[in-house]
Amino acid sequence: MRIIISLFLLVIIACKSTTTKTSKVNEVAFQTVSKGMLFGNGMEGIPESNFTINNAKEWGAFLEKIAIENKVSTNFSKVTIDFSEHILVCVFDTIRNTGGFEIEIETIFIEKNGVNIQYSTKKPGPTDMVTMVVTQPYHLVKTEKREGPITFINKDNVQ
Repeated sequence: MRIIISLFLLVIIACKSTTTKTSKVNEVAFQTVSKGMLFGNGMEGIPESNFTINNAKEWGAFLEKIAIENKVSTNFSKVTIDFSEHILVCVFDTIRNTGGFEIEIETIFIEKNGVNIQYSTKKPGPTDMVTMVVTQPYHLVKTEKREGPITFINKDNVQ
């Protein structure tokens, strides 16, 4: 009987209340335009960055810039982008010495202080086989235009 009571108390003591993360009720839909990697030594001049493309002129300049070394823009999905209603959200990782890295926009949600875009990065494990080529992971998505400031949140840096 003592053992049962001891186990019961141990279970109760071991259970602690946890706070649930705030539900992102205001998630916004988005559509991937392109996700992949740039290859080479970074001639495009796109540093590790997060930015939005808000009009056709910016989109054209971006396509021209990204096509300097890579022809990845030919692989972009044939998504129609009406910049009066939509924006493009872009996340670029740093230039890496090998393959096996990824970057991905996971959620876009509205909060009272503006639009939050949460993304994550993935790196290869110590025993993973990777290509020995310089890469730069990126992810581009289309979403509806929203009012307010846009904040990028790297999920990997959130404690």
